[in-house]
Order: sequence, then C-alpha cells, then structure tokens
Amino acid sequence: MKRIEQKQQTHRRIVDVAARRFREAGLAGAGVQRIMEEAGLTHGGFYSHFGSKADLAAEAVAAAMATASEQWLEGLDELPGPERWRRLLFRYLSRAHRDAPGASCPLPATSADVARAPAGVRRAYADGLRDVIARIEAELGDDEAAATHERAVGTLALCVGGLLLARAVDDPVLSDDILKSCRSFGAHAGSRRER
Repeated sequence: MKRIEQKQQTHRRIVDVAARRFREAGLAGAGVQRIMEEAGLTHGGFYSHFGSKADLAAEAVAAAMATASEQWLEGLDELPGPERWRRLLFRYLSRAHRDAPGASCPLPATSADVARAPAGVRRAYADGLRDVIARIEAELGDDEAAATHERAVGTLALCVGGLLLARAVDDPVLSDDILKSCRSFGAHAGSRRER
C-alpha cells in the first residue's frame, strides 16, 4: 500500500509542477525534462506515470483549471448579487493575478496552445472549461438559466481576454488600463443587468 501511495504522491507532484510550468511558459514552452527535474525526478521516470506529454498536459490543465476556479470563486456566495459580480471581476482582472502567471488561471496562458494540441488535451480543456462556466453560473445564479449561462460565458471571456491582453503588452500603464477598462465594462454590464 505504501508503494501505491508514494506513486500517487509522485504523480501529483509531476502534475503540480507541469500545471505551473504550462501557465508560465505555455504547453509548447514547458518541456518534460525540465518538469521532471523540477519535480525532483529523472526524465526516464516520466513514462511510468504518463503515456505522453499530451497525457500530462491534459491532466495538468484540468487540475490547474479546477484549482484556479476554486480560488477565483471562493467565498463569493456570501456576498449579495451586485457585490459578488464586482468582486468576481476585480479578483480576476487584478495586478496580482496578472503578475503571477504560474499560480493563476491557465486559460490565458494555454488557450492558443490547446487549440493546436491533440484531441485528448482539447477534450480535457473543454471539460474543464464547462466546469468553470458551471461554477460561475452557480455564483451568478439567476431565475433565467439561459441568461445566467450567457452571462457566465461572457464574464469568463471578458476576464480571460482582458488578462491575456494585459500580460501581452510591455507598457505597464497600458496593461493597468486594460485591466481597469475590462473591470469597468464588466461592472457596467452587470449593473445594467441588475436593474
């Protein structure tokens, strides 16, 4: 039993390192050799845990999405509707989130790579994305399911796109402006909906 637990812990450590590296460098920029070294293991041990880098990427992206959405949405259910909406936007579209890609949402860092990835990675990504959308829907709960779904998808797209653009530019003033403008636009859209 001890051996099985140890293998599970090692597997989890590899996935955790890969999830961070993929968020920092994208799927293409994070090599198996470096991931294994950072996990304190040799490259040769990789195949006792995964059939391919794509298998690792599928698992790591799914794990990173789950962790990121939990952090993003934590405690929001205790807030009233308009404040919940505002806090959701401000948490995601923040300097702290922008400046810590290794510990943040994997969507801005991995989406372009996933679009060109093998089917298994794309499937895991889509499943994780559906889960994130469902969690946002639960937080933004509404009487009309179709409106809540549309709002959740739109919120996620605004947040991911805004963060991606804010990280991409080399001008800190422009980057801050992108975050602020996306928060303002999202809050305005949310307040119009609350009326």
